Amino acid sequence: MTTRTQSGARRAASRALALVAVLSVWGGAVAPLAWGHGGPHGPAASVRSAVVEAEDQLRARSARFDFDPPRPGSYRLPVVKPAADGAVLDASGRPRRLGEVLAGRVVVLSFIYTRCSDANGCPLATAVLYQLHAATAADPELARQLKLVTLSFDPGHDTPEAMVRYSRVAPPRDTRSAWEFLTTASDRQLAPILAGYGQRVQRPAGAPAAGPTHLLRVYLIDRQQRIRNIYGLDFLDPRLLLADVRTLLQEDRETRR
Repeated sequence: MTTRTQSGARRAASRALALVAVLSVWGGAVAPLAWGHGGPHGPAASVRSAVVEAEDQLRARSARFDFDPPRPGSYRLPVVKPAADGAVLDASGRPRRLGEVLAGRVVVLSFIYTRCSDANGCPLATAVLYQLHAATAADPELARQLKLVTLSFDPGHDTPEAMVRYSRVAPPRDTRSAWEFLTTASDRQLAPILAGYGQRVQRPAGAPAAGPTHLLRVYLIDRQQRIRNIYGLDFLDPRLLLADVRTLLQEDRETRR
């Protein structure tokens, strides 16, 4: 690695750790990173198109970055806070606990709503998870140890059936990590989950078709169901997320020795 890329990697790691440190100090308060919004979305093809557009933006952003991701295990991720539990519905409509879904693996959790068409909003978060999902195809250990979770914050529209349709952006999972698509039965059940994660959502009065607006956030959760990093738009780089996931997996191996 050249001096420039070494310096860039250190800057990347420092920025990620600084973000976590700031969020820890604020106790979950939200910085104004990036708000996603959008109108009604069509069928699965339209969703896939939005995700593809977001993937193209991710590749363009990565090409401009002047750093390599930090080496997994060369840094530590502090504990931010416990990952909140709550009542959810899986894509089959079965009631479950979010804590049950998170159990046993390192988890990357994204809050979305399926109608969002903002390429810097929900489709971007889904594109990042899509790339993580694709990366596990070549890494059986990573596939076994990582779970991806997409949870809607628009239960009035995003029924389990809608989440099934949304899940079709993902390829077959035979050799890839598990990826669950969840919703809730009501806003009442959703509210404590959003509060626990500090995920802010605003619902425009008098314009339900426009859908909610929200702060783009993706969460990294360890096996002990603790949040270890929170990514906003400026830090939502699949390479950084993979390095962080592998850092947690290495931490687990060291703990078991």
